Amino acid sequence: MPVSISRLLCCLGLKDDCRQVLAHTLTLAKATGAEVHVLHAVKSLSDDVMHTLKANIGERATLDDLMEQRLRLARERLDEFVESFWKENESCLPGREIVTAQAVVEGYPASEITRYAVRHDCGMIIVATNKRGFASSYAGRVTKGVIKRASVPVVVVPPM
Repeated sequence: MPVSISRLLCCLGLKDDCRQVLAHTLTLAKATGAEVHVLHAVKSLSDDVMHTLKANIGERATLDDLMEQRLRLARERLDEFVESFWKENESCLPGREIVTAQAVVEGYPASEITRYAVRHDCGMIIVATNKRGFASSYAGRVTKGVIKRASVPVVVVPPM
């Protein structure tokens, strides 16, 4: 049975290897005719950190504003990264219209990535190894979690 991939999920941790992940995703999108969703997953704060914040910040509205600011800054970093990437690579990659969504989610990254892929009917997930040097042949914790949870193929891009 032939498989058609109409949507790719590009997961960016906003580290050095992100450029390679996005470049590979766009190359796959060009080859398959798929659209691209770009996702950054922000790890939830630990319970200890949340308890400390709640104990030291009396007003719930102030705490909510801080939490929203955290996500807003992540969105801004993602937007800046993608904009910078396009400025550097526009001449050699498919047009921007191929990227149909950019999102930031909060939670355990591997769970949020696979949940997003299911909700948005993504046919493939592209992630980085997130390991350097000798251990680069092994996937990082988030990548392993995505591979374990995913119901679609996962492409793991090694560092260059």
